[in-house]
Order: sequence, then C-alpha cells, then structure tokens
Amino acid sequence: MDDLAHRGQTFPVNGRDVEFPDRVVTGREVLTKSGNVPASEFQLILAHEGRTHLIGTDDDIDLKAQAGGFLRAFPSDRSFSFTIDEVGQVWGEQDMEVDEFLTIWPASNNHDWVLEREDEPDVVLSPGGLLSFGPGGVEHVVSRRADHAQKVLVTVVTTAGTFPAEGFKRYPASALISEILADAKRKLKITDTDTWIVTVGGTDVDVNLTLAQACLAGEVVLEWGAREGGGGA
Repeated sequence: MDDLAHRGQTFPVNGRDVEFPDRVVTGREVLTKSGNVPASEFQLILAHEGRTHLIGTDDDIDLKAQAGGFLRAFPSDRSFSFTIDEVGQVWGEQDMEVDEFLTIWPASNNHDWVLEREDEPDVVLSPGGLLSFGPGGVEHVVSRRADHAQKVLVTVVTTAGTFPAEGFKRYPASALISEILADAKRKLKITDTDTWIVTVGGTDVDVNLTLAQACLAGEVVLEWGAREGGGGA
C-alpha cells in the first residue's frame, strides 16, 4: 500500500463525519471507528453517485475515491435488494424513509419516482413517506415523466396507518372513492369501518362518488375514520 493510502480522511457515517487515519480502510474499521460494534452484527452500505453497495467487514474502501458519498451502518443481519430504473441496489434494513431515498436519487425535473407493482395502481413517492423492502414490499422503482392528466394522487389517512405509506397512489379520476377505501382497508388490515366517514380538508365526502364527481383532483388526502364519539378498528 503506497503512502497516499496512509493519509487520513474524513468520511460521513450515519450522518456524522468520522476521522479515519488511513485513506483506504476496511468495512470492519469503518464500523469500529464509528462506534457500530460488534462489526459482525451490522450491515454497511456505501451510497455514491446513485449506486448503493454492500460493504463486507473485510472489504477495502478507498474513501478519497468515494468522496461525495456516504456510509450507512445498520444493526441488521441481512440486506435488502431492489432496482432503481432497472439498476440493482441494496439497503441495510427493511424500511427506508423516502426523504433519504431522495438524497441518493433526486427526482429529475418533471419526473416522479414511481413504485411498480403488478395488478395495483402506481405509487408516486413523496417526501415524508416510507418504503418497505420486506415481503410484498418494494422491488422496482422507476422514473417517469410527471403526467397527471386525468389522474389523481391519493393518500388515505386513518388511525390505523396511512395508505400508501410511501406517498400517493395514482388513481384515474373515474375511480370510486369507496374502491380506494377498500384498497386501504385491505392493506392496513382494518376490520370495522361501518361508522367511519371520509373528509377532505374538514368537509365530508360521499364515498359513493368518483374522484371527479367529488371534484377531487391533483394531490388529495382522504381522512377516513369515526366521527368524533364513534368507533372502529
């Protein structure tokens, strides 16, 4: 190893700049120096220039060559694979905040990041959302031109959770609100909703209408739950 490899380097690990005595370090050295021990109980991910890589404890990292990237250490015994525009990626835990996703893969101008799932409406990622890479979770994320003509981006908020957790689902304006609620009920495993009502901005909405008939367009948040004093679970 040449002298350059022994020059110190600062590199971000879990959002904190960590000083390393050498430019080239192993995954184990990164984890130990950053306080993530024992190293064998962590997954180490390098994010750099739109790619994520799983770093083994004995793998070398040239920190100077990876300048502009960052490292994330997760207390986990496995990693999770997915694709971004058909390019393989990896993460160190089951969930990932959309905000962090967007720091690695910023959306291009006039484009959305969209989750593709068979036989389900597209999900458009939005800040504040949550991706899940577990069973039945995210596998493919693609960039698409933001074309929302005749489409409505819908989020359903309930006391049992938010649907979809990742952001908005894209529904045609002709979709019945009752069908959207059925999707949310199934996904969130809600049982008794007989007394629940839907409001948008504090105004009651008839669930038997379509989105267009209810004059709902753009980004819509359906607040679904029992009227004050009611029940449901």
